[in-house]
Amino acid sequence: MPVAQEVPFSQVSPAIIVGKILFVDDAGEEHGCSGASISADGNNTVWTAGHCVHPGDGRGADGFYDLVLFIPGYKESLDTPGDYDAPWGEWVAQSFVAPEAWTQDQDYNEGDMAAFTVEAPAGYTNLTDTVGALGYKFGYGSDWPDIIDSGFPGEGYNRTDMDGYTQFYCTGDVVDAVDWYPLDNRLEMNCDMGAGASGGPMATPEGQIVGANSHVDVDDQDQRINDHLYSSDHGDQAVAVINAINDAN
Repeated sequence: MPVAQEVPFSQVSPAIIVGKILFVDDAGEEHGCSGASISADGNNTVWTAGHCVHPGDGRGADGFYDLVLFIPGYKESLDTPGDYDAPWGEWVAQSFVAPEAWTQDQDYNEGDMAAFTVEAPAGYTNLTDTVGALGYKFGYGSDWPDIIDSGFPGEGYNRTDMDGYTQFYCTGDVVDAVDWYPLDNRLEMNCDMGAGASGGPMATPEGQIVGANSHVDVDDQDQRINDHLYSSDHGDQAVAVINAINDAN
């Protein structure tokens, strides 16, 4: 089912495990991504794409964006159209981990992933207790059946109904993007979600993250040409990131 559908019951688990990420870039402009609460020491960790927290411009640990929010249950405000509601709170990012393959080299094949810890807003204990968390299976290859891919796209391939406020999902198999080439182990899925869904999890039906939405195929005019949606290889780099987050906690 390559055509994304709206997530039903978006304000209950497991839908609220996936949230909207808002970040302000170095130019002061606000952008939107997606991410998911992930099981990690400290119970306050989000998994997403590297480009949602760092421009990949070679600055390493000094380049992470100053203001990053994770908002479970994100939705458009009924009282103020064009603004949003955060029914499960705004969780402010505290510390970040991403591979040098991203922070130094902007490598979409191997490095476009990141984890960050968050601070619980007033009235909440921790992220896992509040919304739940997905597990993970990193380092188990790029071929997976029956994956559920979700996020908050603001656009899509041949779609006009994605507004950035609504969570969508795709289901289907994930395959090795270039099966004959051992140096490219990206995950590829047929899914027409576009910008805004970046960082959203590719997860098994059992709730194990195996990838994160990263990029699509475009032509020389930067126009999307198909419904292929890619994740960086979640092998050794992903294992190193989650281990580093756990060590820090």
